[in-house]
Amino acid sequence: MRTPNLDTYFEGCLLGVMTGDSLGGRVESTSFGVLRHRYPGDDVRLMHPGRYGSATEMTLALAESLAADAEFDGADFARRLCLRCHDTRSYGQGTLIALQHLRAGADWNQAGDAPAGRGCYGNAAAARSAAVGMLHGGDADALRWIAEEAAGVTHTHALGVEGAVVFALAVALALSSRGRKVAPLAFLESIAAETQMREYRSRLESAATLAEHDWDEKIVVERLGNNQTALGSVVTAIACFACHPDNFLDAVSAAIRLGGNATSIVAMTGALAGARHGRVAIPPNWLGGLERAELSVDDVAAAARALAAVCQ
Repeated sequence: MRTPNLDTYFEGCLLGVMTGDSLGGRVESTSFGVLRHRYPGDDVRLMHPGRYGSATEMTLALAESLAADAEFDGADFARRLCLRCHDTRSYGQGTLIALQHLRAGADWNQAGDAPAGRGCYGNAAAARSAAVGMLHGGDADALRWIAEEAAGVTHTHALGVEGAVVFALAVALALSSRGRKVAPLAFLESIAAETQMREYRSRLESAATLAEHDWDEKIVVERLGNNQTALGSVVTAIACFACHPDNFLDAVSAAIRLGGNATSIVAMTGALAGARHGRVAIPPNWLGGLERAELSVDDVAAAARALAAVCQ
C-alpha cells in the first residue's frame, strides 16, 4: 500500500536539490570567511535563488529514468542525460567528457571510461543520486547496485562511485526519519556502517565527532572539505543536515555558509532536508524565486510524483 502523503516528501527532496543548487550558485567558490562577513546573522535566509545548475538537470534525468524502470536501465538514463543536460549549466570537466562520448554514440557503460583507469572522482554522480535513495531505501543491496551503475555512466573512479552510494544511503535514512527525532551521531554512524571504503568511513566518523560540538564552519571545512570531489563534499552535506535535522532552512543555511563548491553541497543538503520535512518546509521566498527555464518547479514536482507512484 502506498504511504500516505509520500508525494510531498519526494517533492521536497527533488525541489530541495533545485533550491540548493540555485542558492549555491550565488556563492559558488566563495570562502566561508567571506560569506561570514557578507551574510551576518540570519541574512543568508534572505538570499534570492540564482540559476539552477547541473545537479538539478542530472537529478531529474535519473529520477525520470527510475520512474520508468525502477531496476535501472542504463541506456535510458544515458539518453535522458543527453536530453536534459545543457553545457551552460556548470558541468564539471569529467561529466562533460562523458556526455560528449554519449552524444557521439558511446555505450552508456563505456562513456565514463578514462585512460589508464583514471575515472572521474568528482561529486556530480553523488549529487544526482537522491532518487536512488528514495526509491530503494528498503533494499540496501539494490540501492548500492543501482547507485553504482548510475554513477558509472559518467564517474568510474571508486571514490566518485562510492560517493553516490553514500549519498543515496543518506537520502534513504532522511526519508525514513520523517515524523521521528534524528540523533545526529546515530544518523552518521548508520551511514558509516554501510560504506565499503575506509576514506568515507573516516570522514563520517569525523563528522560524528563534530556533531557532538558546536557547529564551526572553519573546522567543518578543514576536516570534511567543501570542494568538487565526492570525498570532499558528500559527507560535508550529510553533516549539514545531520547537525541541523529539524529545520530545512537551518540545514541549507549551514551549507551555504561553507562556500566552496556550494552548488553541489547545498543541493545535496537540500535533498536530505526536503526528504525529511517535505515540500512545505522549503521557504516560500526560495521556492517562489526558482528559475523557470528548460525546467520549472512544476516539472520537478511532476517527476517527484511519478517516482513516488512507483512506491505504491
